[in-house]
Amino acid sequence: MTTKETHDMTLIGLECLKEAVREELQKKALLGQYAIINRDGKACRVPAKEALKIAEGK
Repeated sequence: MTTKETHDMTLIGLECLKEAVREELQKKALLGQYAIINRDGKACRVPAKEALKIAEGK
């Protein structure tokens, strides 16, 4: 396997993980639940709606 193939597979895996996290945050947001995120190196409990906005870059 070449370096380019490995790089491409890594990017595909990263996108899969991002999509999975986004889907779970959407579920939690609909249920009014919280998510734990990392802010300034510390774990922080925030509403899933807010975490979803952060994940989407808004």
